Amino acid sequence: MHATLICAAALALAAPASRQPSADEQRLYDEGLRAFQAGDARAAEKAWKAGYAVGHDPAFLVHIGEAQEKAGAPAEAADSYRHYLREAPDAADRAEIEQRLARLAPAAPPETPAPSPAETPGEFGGVPSTSPPIPPPQTQIAPPAPGGRGAGGKPGQEETGWNRYNITAVTSAGVAVVALGVAALFAAQASSDQDDIDRLLRFRTDTGAPLKYSAIADQYEQAMADGPRHARNAKIALAVSAAAAAVAATFFVLDARLGTEPAVTIAPAGHGFAATGGWQWRF
Repeated sequence: MHATLICAAALALAAPASRQPSADEQRLYDEGLRAFQAGDARAAEKAWKAGYAVGHDPAFLVHIGEAQEKAGAPAEAADSYRHYLREAPDAADRAEIEQRLARLAPAAPPETPAPSPAETPGEFGGVPSTSPPIPPPQTQIAPPAPGGRGAGGKPGQEETGWNRYNITAVTSAGVAVVALGVAALFAAQASSDQDDIDRLLRFRTDTGAPLKYSAIADQYEQAMADGPRHARNAKIALAVSAAAAAVAATFFVLDARLGTEPAVTIAPAGHGFAATGGWQWRF
C-alpha cells in the first residue's frame, strides 16, 4: 500500500500541470511495477502497454523497454526506446536512453525525431496523443539481479553448499554405518547360534542330562542351519560397509577438489497437480 502511494506521488509530481495521469494509468503502472519486482517481466510489459494505450504517456515506453530487456528481448526493448525518443525528443533522460540503445543495438544508431508530431499507429495501437510529452516518473525500478528471473526462467536459487560429490559422500557414509550395524547384528546372531549348538551337544553327550536327543533334534538342526547363514550375512554386510566407506572417502576427496560444480537440488517432477506425483534430483 505504501509503495503504491509513493509511486502515485512520484508520477503526479513528474507530470506537467496540464497533464495529470488518470486513475487507470496509475493503476496499470502500479500493476506492472508489482509484476516487474516479482520477476514476471512479460506480465509487467503487458500492464505497461495497457497503461500506455490509455493516454499515450511516453513514460510508459521506458518501462516497457526495461521489461522487454529483462524478458530477454533486446530487439523489442530497442524498438520501445526508439519509440520513446520519437514521442519525447526533449526528454531529460535522452542521453541515458541513447546509451541503452547503443548497448542493445550498437550497429543501428537511434532514430532521430520525426519532423511531424503525428505518430502512425504501430505496435502500441490507438491514436497518438497531442498533449506535451510527459517526463518518465521519478520512481526508480531496480534492474534485475544477475541471478534473477529471465524470459520463461525460474527464480535464481542461492547456492546451498551441496553438490553431487558431498551428497554422494554423505549418503555413502550413511550406508556404511547402516551396513556395519547390520553386520554386527548378524555376527551376534551367529554367535548365539553357536552357543545353542554347544549347549545342545552337551545335552546329547552328557549322560546326566534329562533331555533326550529326540527332544532337541529339531533345535539342533535349526541352529546348525542358522549359524552358517547368519555368519555369511554378517560377512556380506561387512563387505558392503567397507565398500560404502571407500566410496564415501573417495567422494569426500573429490568434493574437496571439485566442489565448485553446480549444486544439486530437489525439484517437483511436474507442475500443478503433477507436482504431487514425485520429486527428482537435478544436477
